[in-house]
Amino acid sequence: MKITPKETDQFDDFVHKDETTFEELTVFDRNNLAPISIQNKFGLIDKEGSVIIPFDYEKLVLTTVNAYSAEKNGKWGFITKSNQILIPFEYELTSDFIENICAVKKDGKWGFIDLINQTVIPFEYDGCTDFKSGLVGVEKSGKWGMIDKNNQLIIDYQYEYLTPVDQNFATYGQASDFKVDRPDILAYFPYFLSKDSFLMHFGLISTQNERILDPLSELPILESFENQPVIRQNYQLGYLKNGKEFIKFEQFTIDPYEEKILKQIGVMK
Repeated sequence: MKITPKETDQFDDFVHKDETTFEELTVFDRNNLAPISIQNKFGLIDKEGSVIIPFDYEKLVLTTVNAYSAEKNGKWGFITKSNQILIPFEYELTSDFIENICAVKKDGKWGFIDLINQTVIPFEYDGCTDFKSGLVGVEKSGKWGMIDKNNQLIIDYQYEYLTPVDQNFATYGQASDFKVDRPDILAYFPYFLSKDSFLMHFGLISTQNERILDPLSELPILESFENQPVIRQNYQLGYLKNGKEFIKFEQFTIDPYEEKILKQIGVMK
């Protein structure tokens, strides 16, 4: 079976033309396959529009392994490119297989499974990040800590957000004293809010829980530039020179319309 770009939900008559290709509508993976939907049901196609996996799924997501995360009848699992079930449809949510294990949610709690669906870390967490360098941020009772792959507690539950950067550093979140009145509008922009809508800022600690950098960034600090932390302040990306001076990346510009909205909300000066 073959389909045309015009038949898909991603095709917009006001934007696309007869010559629009599938590559303009979706993203192809290393197998040259891509998810696309018809009447809100997802399947998998090749670049010529041949249907590889039928349109049976509510969602279909590319992953880092040679498989696809899929939702069917309100439950998530994993399928292969030949539409064989790799992980049964039994989870409320799934992440991706990072370091060969995947965060999944079941009965309202997060845990981790391996590629044969064995539980690696039990379902006891209210939230989690993905593993990095053998470490992961996890949430219990509204506070975040950090564990290793043996489910051993590395950093106690004391932060409002926590995720590892590498084996040496982690970025933590702390709520500011600024409460956002329109979180529904801010949701369209890359900001983080606490559960009660206070603007979050992020700093750095060591994996021994020693504070390295106060919460100065509007985004989690996950990258470096010339061995200096990359942060965002006042919606501008840059790096913190010697832990003090903010040096803006000149190639970053903000759309004037976005700037106006963010200033009205109060998150940008």
